[in-house]
Formats: sequence, C-alpha cells, structure tokens
Amino acid sequence: MTSGTLTAIHGPGRSLRAGTAAAVLVWAAAAAVLETAGAPRVLMLLVLAPVLEEAAFRAGLHEALLARRTSPTAANAMTALTFAMLHAAVQGSWEALLVAGPALLIGAVYNRWRQLRWCVLMHAAMNAAWLAVMLVNRAA
Repeated sequence: MTSGTLTAIHGPGRSLRAGTAAAVLVWAAAAAVLETAGAPRVLMLLVLAPVLEEAAFRAGLHEALLARRTSPTAANAMTALTFAMLHAAVQGSWEALLVAGPALLIGAVYNRWRQLRWCVLMHAAMNAAWLAVMLVNRAA
C-alpha cells in the first residue's frame, strides 16, 4: 500500500501517525537487534545510529510534517523534541533530552538543503565528538 493510498483511506493525520510509528518501531527494533548481536559500540554510534535515526526522524517524521504543510521551523522543533524524548525514554535519563540541541541544528540543515546525507554526516560527527569526550574523561 502506498502513502497516497494510506492518505486516501485514513486521511493525512492517520497516515502521518502510522508512518511515524512505523519509522520509530523500525529504528527501535534495529537498535535492539544490533545491540543484542553485540555490534561494536563505535560502529553503532558512528555508522548505524546516524543512518537509522536520520532515516526515521528526518526522512520520516520531519519530511511527513513538511508534507502536511507544517512550517519548517515547527517541523524541526517537533522532530527534535520527539528524537530527544525517545532518547530519554530508551536511556532512562533526563540528560538524554540534551540531544534536542544538536537535533535542531541537524534539522536546520535539512530544512535548508533537504539532503539526508548532510544530516547523517553531522549526526556521525556529533556522535564522534561525544565519544571522544567520553574517552578523554575515562582516561583522566
């Protein structure tokens, strides 16, 4: 069934919710499988998470909001907030909400160029910076 078919059957609101829910479920399932399979943490942070998360949130939720004629700024804010809340829920820590800041920056880049590759690269770079800080703090 195509997105147009879903919209015709259920209306744009239901289609957006269904698409967002599907993207989040795919993201969560992929992350759980990779974690269980013992994928190296560096691989998860620098390759898999940026690709999967940007596909789900930027190409999924953000783009769906834009398609519904939500303003780019509002679409970015809603996507960043959803991204941050999911991180906080998965990690069980309110500090994970801080990912909303970088998510807003990545969303601004997406709004400007609408190219997922820049978002994935920025996400990987931000994860690399976070990983470097964690390694330096551990060594100290």
